[in-house]
Amino acid sequence: MRGWSFVASGVAAAVLFWAGAAEAESPWSATIYAGPSSTKFVTQILGGNFEVNGGMVGLALDRGLFKLGSGISLAAEVQATQFFGSYSYGTGAIGIGLRFDEFPWSDRVPTTFAVYTGPSYSPNAVIIKDPVPHQDPKFLNFVSVEAGVGIGRKWDAVFRIYHRSGAWGLYSNTADVGTMIGLGLRRRF
Repeated sequence: MRGWSFVASGVAAAVLFWAGAAEAESPWSATIYAGPSSTKFVTQILGGNFEVNGGMVGLALDRGLFKLGSGISLAAEVQATQFFGSYSYGTGAIGIGLRFDEFPWSDRVPTTFAVYTGPSYSPNAVIIKDPVPHQDPKFLNFVSVEAGVGIGRKWDAVFRIYHRSGAWGLYSNTADVGTMIGLGLRRRF
């Protein structure tokens, strides 16, 4: 079941990714970002327990697909990440999401907000020690949340949250293996 979900999501995202451009100005962007990471469960992090046990660096390639109206666009994202510290492993992911870019102040200060989700694959999944030792599944779900502010004609400063987990049992009941909160730079082209 998990394999078919990954294949179906991947094929759908790939078809949308290379479909016609949604935005005439700049349908593509690339973001490099980094920050501290934690293997605490999201509920623990939301409760203020972001216990740093490493870091993560990521590279995301995004493409606007279709404008849905009112400043909202459907978009696709492909990304690669590398965790380091207590747990060292790499991931690759492909997903779809929504981007919002028409805030009341966007004419003066270009601002964006986006959320992406989809399957994530780690060829070298590690054994996570907390709360009990368990093997990190190779296939999990990722969620990226990003807020960006224009700092140049084609450059944005971004605040990004990356999370990789079992998606409430869709992939795994025990996996909540990586959350990163960090900063980055996005180049629109």
